Amino acid sequence: MATAHATDPAQAASELNESLTRLEMALLAPVVSGELESWARTAQEATSALAQRLPGYLNSVLHPQYAEIAKSDSELLTRVQQLIAEDQNLILEQDKFEKRVNDFVQRASQIKKDEAQTTTERGKLEQEGIALVLRIKRQRAAADTWLTEANYRDRGPVD
Repeated sequence: MATAHATDPAQAASELNESLTRLEMALLAPVVSGELESWARTAQEATSALAQRLPGYLNSVLHPQYAEIAKSDSELLTRVQQLIAEDQNLILEQDKFEKRVNDFVQRASQIKKDEAQTTTERGKLEQEGIALVLRIKRQRAAADTWLTEANYRDRGPVD
């Protein structure tokens, strides 16, 4: 059972990974004729799960990493500020994407005969969702990189 704000970092990371994979698979699945609404609802469920899990992951996994980076290497404070700003952008982007998916589900439920008229819109939605998944993965990689850099960086000879 997933919680909105998992406090265990390992659980939060696992839940986020599951949500990212689920959304990616939902978006990349081909739409079978007559199944547009089903495709849209699957994407909606995956998007909703991600929206519930992303804040918990940021708070329990990334934010403590940022604090450790700042504590370990004050020269990386600018990077930490950039990471925090990107976290805020990710939440805004996630919210915007969730609204677009919800709107698309409404449209898909009204279109029964000519699903082809939504092909372009569905394609854009797919691209936006995959881009969001990649941004979240990139953010996670950036945090890991800067944490490693803060802990293991060679600062040259120190007297």
